[in-house]
Amino acid sequence: MGAVVLIEPLILNIIFSVLLIATSVYCWLCLCAADDWRRKAGEGVTDYPTVTLFKPICGEDPELLDNLRSFCHQDYPRFQILIGALDEDDPGLKATRQLQSECPELDLKIISGRSPIGYNLKVSTLAMMSPFATGDIWVLSDSDMRAKPNYLSRVTAPFRDPAVGLVTCPYRGIKAFGIASRLEALGVGADFVPSVLLTRKTRGMSFAFGSTIAIRRAVMDEIGGFSVIADVLADDYWLGRHTADLGRRVVLSNYEMDCVLGRERLKAMLARRLRWAKTVRACLPAGYAGLAITYSIAIALLSLLIHPTAIILWLAAIAMLSRIVTAGMISLFATKDFTVIRNLWLLPINDLLSLVIWVLSFFGHTISWRGQRFYLSKDGRLQPIRSSNREKTAL
Repeated sequence: MGAVVLIEPLILNIIFSVLLIATSVYCWLCLCAADDWRRKAGEGVTDYPTVTLFKPICGEDPELLDNLRSFCHQDYPRFQILIGALDEDDPGLKATRQLQSECPELDLKIISGRSPIGYNLKVSTLAMMSPFATGDIWVLSDSDMRAKPNYLSRVTAPFRDPAVGLVTCPYRGIKAFGIASRLEALGVGADFVPSVLLTRKTRGMSFAFGSTIAIRRAVMDEIGGFSVIADVLADDYWLGRHTADLGRRVVLSNYEMDCVLGRERLKAMLARRLRWAKTVRACLPAGYAGLAITYSIAIALLSLLIHPTAIILWLAAIAMLSRIVTAGMISLFATKDFTVIRNLWLLPINDLLSLVIWVLSFFGHTISWRGQRFYLSKDGRLQPIRSSNREKTAL
């Protein structure tokens, strides 16, 4: 019995020490990766390929008109804008029609009133708009994003390299009102973006984000069009994956989009983060378990709660300090995400919340999305809740 009493604290010391060292190292590696990304040249394009900008609409996002207007005022000579909604009575189209009257000189078309081609309604909207596209570069961007006048110039610049097939952009949350939206902004700026920058540095890019997907029309045709991703939840991820599988480069631009968050209910934010976590687990099953070390403050607090020895106390303090300093430095000097800076005091809550969501994501394959219930299969495909019992059992 005496041996057991001596061994158990030693094992706990080793386990928590390894976890705390790993999470501290992860933080500093993210800082190095962010510095490498920041040093990239940010030159604009010089030959100006023809561009079609796709803006799928579903409902009225916060400040939707201003979001859309920002894409109309671009320092770019030739571009087309397609704005679409499956429902011709979609409330978001009101802002779109106002924009069309404001900018009669633009090549701007509104397309609506089609049936979906799959369970992913955003992809169905993109597919509906695609026959009207005239550009050699297709730029897909979610309706809650806001751009600066040099946006198109910057995101099309990498296409000077013929090996580049797709360009995507990180994003930062702005106009976050209320605790839920502030936590959402922290999740983006302090968790998601640093992990993406580290992945870019260590493994390269093979995925994309809905903030911006600039893709060659020829590559889109080679993939097989939007019908290939009509039933997957992570359409942005799979567009990047299919492009990389074709042997084309996927580039992470150093242009950062602004995502207008507005005010949000805590329940809706938690549901979306859980859905996103389950989606990541489906897309990246091999590496998903390793995400636990990214929640440094949560790991430090749990270590102190379970095994508060002197060495654990020092390592936990280093882990928490590393987390706060790197989140602040990346946001201040690399991504210019000042929403994160203003809300760093919420970082302990964010890490604890993220860890809980990470644990919950391992239970079940059911998700809620746009008012519907789906089963998320192991390959990331959506199946409606009304599927047969045989299909449900297989999942």
